[in-house]
Amino acid sequence: MSESSQAQAVYIASVVGTYWVVSISMVYLNKILMSNEGISIPAPLFVTWYQCVFTVLICWVAGLCGQRAQKNAATSPQYSAVMTNENGESVPSNPPKPSFFAQFPKAEYVMGTAKKIFPLSLVFVGMITFNNLCLKWVEVSFYNVARSLTIVFNVFLSRVFLGMPTSCKTLVCLGIVILGFLMGSHGELNFSLLGTLAGIMSSLFVSLNSIFTKKVLPVVDDNHWKLTFYNNVNASVLFIPLIIIFEGDVIMNAQEQLTSSAFWSAMSVAGFFGFSIGIV
Repeated sequence: MSESSQAQAVYIASVVGTYWVVSISMVYLNKILMSNEGISIPAPLFVTWYQCVFTVLICWVAGLCGQRAQKNAATSPQYSAVMTNENGESVPSNPPKPSFFAQFPKAEYVMGTAKKIFPLSLVFVGMITFNNLCLKWVEVSFYNVARSLTIVFNVFLSRVFLGMPTSCKTLVCLGIVILGFLMGSHGELNFSLLGTLAGIMSSLFVSLNSIFTKKVLPVVDDNHWKLTFYNNVNASVLFIPLIIIFEGDVIMNAQEQLTSSAFWSAMSVAGFFGFSIGIV
């Protein structure tokens, strides 16, 4: 195996490993935030809202850093060392790598663009709401089983909205997935009907989210960081009336947690992990 192939394999393995660590950590943190008696508040909408606001803040700060990085790259002299081979002939050298923050655009909220993204934001709110409700009502060990129908909805909705054909082999595989879901649900000791239904709805909204994302991504110049910013700003606004209606009393009676540094630290770390998945 050549050095470039080895480097690529190491890079892919590191990305997969990092994604696994971040996603699993976020699942456990969210479970603690919604189920641990000493730290949590039984208000999944509020927890999700805070994570959306935290993501908006990170996008804004990253956008400022990105502007500075792009400005420095444009104004700094582009000098590079001259490489020579064994015969003394000059060969092109690799250009300097851009700054990590150069990938982040300026965080701007344009109302016309936000309106076009609003349908996706509704789906996004449904996705993360049912995801956290599922996590609240089921055990972590059953969480992935409860949300395992995503691939089924992906195939079905892709056929409905995008007209993509479905082969017989695909249908057989989907049948196996559904059978595994039923077997896993039947074998769960602490089975929760509400949690399982929330998991099914989460799977449905995950599939809808991927389809709507493909449709609205051109609105933000195919830049997923712009889409992340708009989506989370819209979601932060959409969650407010839901929190007031369904969780207002719960939050008012949770003064101990609201004044706890451990609670806010866990909330912020979970929000950072949610943002980090987009980077990985």
